[in-house]
Amino acid sequence: MSQLKIFLSSTCYDLKQIRADLFDYFYNQGYTPYLSENHDFPINPQKDTIENCIENVKKNTDIFVLVVGNRYGYQIENGKSITNTEYLYAKKLGIPIYIFIYRQIISILPIWKKNQNGDFSDSVDSTKIFEFVQDLRETDNNWCFEFEKAQDIIKVLKTQFSYLFKEALNLKTQFKSNLPDFYKKLSTDAINILLNREDMFEVLFFAQALEDELTKFEELKYDLEYHILFKSKTRIDNDIELQKWLTQNLQSLDNIIDSGNNLFNKAFKTYYGEPGVPSDLKGLFYVAGALARLYGEMINWYNDIKSTSVEDEYKILRDSFAQYTIKAAEQIWKYPKKIKDDIHNGLERIKNGEESVNVESILKLEIDDDSMEIFHREMDKLTRKYN
Repeated sequence: MSQLKIFLSSTCYDLKQIRADLFDYFYNQGYTPYLSENHDFPINPQKDTIENCIENVKKNTDIFVLVVGNRYGYQIENGKSITNTEYLYAKKLGIPIYIFIYRQIISILPIWKKNQNGDFSDSVDSTKIFEFVQDLRETDNNWCFEFEKAQDIIKVLKTQFSYLFKEALNLKTQFKSNLPDFYKKLSTDAINILLNREDMFEVLFFAQALEDELTKFEELKYDLEYHILFKSKTRIDNDIELQKWLTQNLQSLDNIIDSGNNLFNKAFKTYYGEPGVPSDLKGLFYVAGALARLYGEMINWYNDIKSTSVEDEYKILRDSFAQYTIKAAEQIWKYPKKIKDDIHNGLERIKNGEESVNVESILKLEIDDDSMEIFHREMDKLTRKYN
């Protein structure tokens, strides 16, 4: 489980010591602090300063701590400071925000209100700091704490974090007590998708559930990747046994193919609701689990075929036959990521101005053509031999 991530937003130079003290407090409490002046602050070299700050607010913020001193700071093109912009994004994202305002600014604020054209350059770098504070306290109606030194902020945060932790425990207890049984089998990521209910959340839930269920077969995937095979379960000593073995395993292969068709053409269509109709989430979870089990069966089928002991003249037949399920298994493994990428790309296109986007994330289970060709060639040899 990752640590609590705290983004500290303020001007840097005038509040340098306060930022350093808060960093030490957050770090010593076991939290992960994000301060833009630190060497471990994640940046994308292709983006500018404000874009990097906003990206970290989006991706690396569980709690947003805003500290307002007597400097408004550098203003970007829209006239707002970086700190102001960071706050607006945190608010838009619904991140818990704790606001601290320098006591001197609170004292001067009533004077500025009566004389907004006055000269306050001895106290602040820009009178926009008063506008910002007024918006925080009155327009947005935030609860704001006053401070003079870092210890004032730390004292408040200790108490407030305790309240937040207690509230989170209560919510967790209430949430668990009201959960349908199958929810208790879901990962945190899958539950978050259901709670947030963003666009296409039902398909994203299915993709996440499939990804979670597939991880149960991760060791099988590694065994396949590194060609790990164990003791042979079957030995074929003559042509009659070979014929029976082929017939039996072709039937097993048909069962695997039929199961895949039934999952998508029947079960998924039954549980995934038409536009405007809620999907059966429990049913989608079942399909995800069944498809993951199908993946496991495909790898086990490969292992059983590949480990079968045969005469040298039949090894090419055996090995090409074993490959029949591998391409399809790889397609299942990659499918959750494909769904997520397709949906996110579609939503991004809508965000960029397209009125409607058709998203089709199709799972097509295929057999490797080369392996099929080799198998049929070897079967022709076998047929000619029997004739």
